[in-house]
Amino acid sequence: MLPDLHEEITTQAGPEAVVDLELFFDGNDDPASIGCNLADHPGPARFYEVLSAIRDRPEVESVWVGITEVMDADEWPFSDHVYVVTTASPDDVRSWAGALDPEEPGDSWWHGVPPLREIDVPPSSRLVTLWWD
Repeated sequence: MLPDLHEEITTQAGPEAVVDLELFFDGNDDPASIGCNLADHPGPARFYEVLSAIRDRPEVESVWVGITEVMDADEWPFSDHVYVVTTASPDDVRSWAGALDPEEPGDSWWHGVPPLREIDVPPSSRLVTLWWD
């Protein structure tokens, strides 16, 4: 829940904190926490549903939420991007996330360097960054 999320974020120094889907979405009912500029926001529960389905695909190693901004202790942190470690193409990943209307996917870390939390990207896989403006 929210206190656990804030605690995990504070343990990660560096350019950004990254957290797993369950930690970010468990108890999250704040549409401003992710994809907040979407005209027809599907809600955090739908984000979780789509992103966890992506994570469960055989071509996917992991999915991580990058934390963009930390709010007050009683507010959900804000994210505008997630990382998908996969053998699939960026276009495939974007199509899987179509219900969330992401921008054109990227292929690098949000801040140009990996977060301090180690995210394994095997040699046969790539990093795909889904983001929302």
